[in-house]
Amino acid sequence: MANSELANIYEILHRLYPNQVVSNVRKLEKGLSNQNYYFEHAGVKKLLKLFSGPIPVDALQVQAQLAKQSQAQHVLHIDEQRKLIVLEYLTEKPGEVNISPELVRALVHIHQSKSPNNSELDLATHLKEAAIFLKQEHLAKSLITALTQWARDVRYCHNDLVKDNVIETELGIYFIDFEYAQYNDLYFDLAALCCSFSLTKIEQRVLLLSYYEAQNKALPYYGEDKLEVYIGCYLILSIAWYQQRQQTRHCEQLKEQFKLWLESNRRVLPRES
Repeated sequence: MANSELANIYEILHRLYPNQVVSNVRKLEKGLSNQNYYFEHAGVKKLLKLFSGPIPVDALQVQAQLAKQSQAQHVLHIDEQRKLIVLEYLTEKPGEVNISPELVRALVHIHQSKSPNNSELDLATHLKEAAIFLKQEHLAKSLITALTQWARDVRYCHNDLVKDNVIETELGIYFIDFEYAQYNDLYFDLAALCCSFSLTKIEQRVLLLSYYEAQNKALPYYGEDKLEVYIGCYLILSIAWYQQRQQTRHCEQLKEQFKLWLESNRRVLPRES
């Protein structure tokens, strides 16, 4: 971190905590949407997040409620004018996070959350825009058409369940980075987990069964087909998002998944007329 950047961060922190000791400031490399900085204050580990756009206050309100149930970081400070927030810093356990019953139960709990903002993610519009960028307009149209076959399962969704946003601590599974949280079809979050954790077909089915079993419900007849379509949607959106930001390193695995998905899932898409 350059001296000028470090000086700017210390200035921000001293405004937040005047005449108080702030130490061990460092930039965190995780996170592409915003700038994240670790620091310690009053013996507590904290996270400073600087936003380039408006702060998602509604999503942070939901996150604050989830934090009370130990499933998200506590929101310690919000400054809409300066576009920054301070969060509890979570310490991860060694090793990789895996799809587990605990993780599935935590996701179900998030999906049961209520937001003061009832707006729903306009997936179709985002998908069309991403498809134009990737020259996949016909496929996006087919995906959107396919989704009209089944019931909509709208819940409060995280909408950014990359592996880095699922953390296992000594206290359990936590979800972080709620910036994109909004009402959406729950299958979008499930598709994100399938892609982020590179689940096989069998593992995808186990995830679906676990998700519905956690609610004492049966897997809908359309569950597996609908998940496959949402995986296609998620891959198009994610690949376009990374490529538009020239994050090619993050695209390679997604592109390989997309290629395999195209080869194996023609059956769930409407045929060309």
